[in-house]
Amino acid sequence: MEDHIWLRPLEKEDIPFMHKLYNKKEIMDYWFMEAHFPKERITSGFEQMKDSGRHRRFVISKDEKSIGLTGLYDIEPVHRNTEFGIMIDPVHQGNGHAVEVTEMMVDYAFRTLNLHKVHLVVAKENEKAVHIYEKIGFQIEGDMKEHYFINGKYHDAYMMAIFQESYNN
Repeated sequence: MEDHIWLRPLEKEDIPFMHKLYNKKEIMDYWFMEAHFPKERITSGFEQMKDSGRHRRFVISKDEKSIGLTGLYDIEPVHRNTEFGIMIDPVHQGNGHAVEVTEMMVDYAFRTLNLHKVHLVVAKENEKAVHIYEKIGFQIEGDMKEHYFINGKYHDAYMMAIFQESYNN
């Protein structure tokens, strides 16, 4: 079977997969959140987001297997910007999937939703992610000094963004 990555809309049936990822400390540390998510909290969050129109959430699939989650969050229709997020199950990291999915999501934001800007926050120590974002065209807009408290100490982060105009060129 071909090694193919594709995105499909997040469905209620995906809550057990979300629960699995949201309870992995090595993932949630980079989302700057604690990894203690009961299924009821995930279900409630899913229900709140699904009808809002301000979020687009997808399951990352490799052939027929779910390997991660991605999305555009807090889409601003007037200002035409959104925040990008991605999480890939650690078992499937390091295979280039993050580059492909990030490109797909940026393309979707600009060519389908006609947004002006996609932004994100990434821990400075997550050098692989910073490199991926820069490779795609994201630029550092600012430093967030000691902004997140993880594992008993404060961590710095970057605010990064890409604009539709620079992406299309």
